Amino acid sequence: MLLLSGAIAQAQIIELEEAKVDYFPNLEKGADGSYSYVVKENYANEFSTDAIGFMKRNFDMSAFLNEIGENNGADGYLITFKNGHGSLEADFDKEGELRGTHQQFRDIIVPDEIRKELYRTHKGWTMVKNKYTANGRGDIIEKESYRIKLQNGNEVRTVKIDPRDLGVIGVASK
Repeated sequence: MLLLSGAIAQAQIIELEEAKVDYFPNLEKGADGSYSYVVKENYANEFSTDAIGFMKRNFDMSAFLNEIGENNGADGYLITFKNGHGSLEADFDKEGELRGTHQQFRDIIVPDEIRKELYRTHKGWTMVKNKYTANGRGDIIEKESYRIKLQNGNEVRTVKIDPRDLGVIGVASK
């Protein structure tokens, strides 16, 4: 019995090869050298509400540089963070410093101030679509706008709003 249990114990020892565990399972490298990161949100609209803040909280650039190797000859890295509503393109230099960003989202929840302004200036109209775009240097947004499609019966109107200047609303009718 003792010999049989020893043989069974010896037979169950299996040597495994080293397994590589990626720090970034949601990251894919494109053919052009850019990277794409599929966003996993903890709650609805977490990413689209504050995309740059989400990136800072959930993406470790120093760990990314360690994983791909800092001396790979690249002069920078373009990483696109995306979900079903849109994306944030982040341009990093070779040391991992954020150079600039570009955001584009569709059909998101617009901020309260913009909803109030739309209600005040377009009573009776319903928002049917919206598009948010923003550009900036580093983590500072320099230019942003909302293009909002409104409908009132058969009438359709597109409103462009710069959230920094809610007193001036450009309206282009279609």
